[in-house]
Amino acid sequence: MKTKIIIILAMPILFIAGLITGQYSGFENKEKGKIIGLNHVGIRVDDFDKASNFYENTMGFPMIYKFDDDNNQLIFAYFQINKSTFIELMPANQEHPEGIDHFGLETHNNEAVVSNFRNLGIECTKSNVSPFTHVNIAHAKDLNGVYFEIIEAIEGSDLRRVMDNWKE
Repeated sequence: MKTKIIIILAMPILFIAGLITGQYSGFENKEKGKIIGLNHVGIRVDDFDKASNFYENTMGFPMIYKFDDDNNQLIFAYFQINKSTFIELMPANQEHPEGIDHFGLETHNNEAVVSNFRNLGIECTKSNVSPFTHVNIAHAKDLNGVYFEIIEAIEGSDLRRVMDNWKE
């Protein structure tokens, strides 16, 4: 019984570690979809200005875009770590406390990846184009209820533009 519990608890950690190291071999066929890697980590913060200053000025990650609602309230902002890895900052609130909120997986052929996930029994939303960044995005939860995004930086998306313009 203890072995079963350890295996169940280790599965998400091994999955994420495989994505980061490039060892995850799921969905290798491009027609069936492919996970390219870990694209971003979403973090909820109580003080956006303080957090933004830390990531941009202390860590040296430029803010590549920021979205506010019609009342000029922050929705989210992205900070670029390297060509295809980002930190997303969002405001914390009662429903979404301060801390790590989610992670995003970058894909090739988002619809196929979503279909593959569904075939594995993972509940996913339909893949749609984001009204903010124009990426192809779907939402899912892992077996522990951890929320994650499945995104494809399609041509014409803000994310594709930023990644294509990255200079080392």
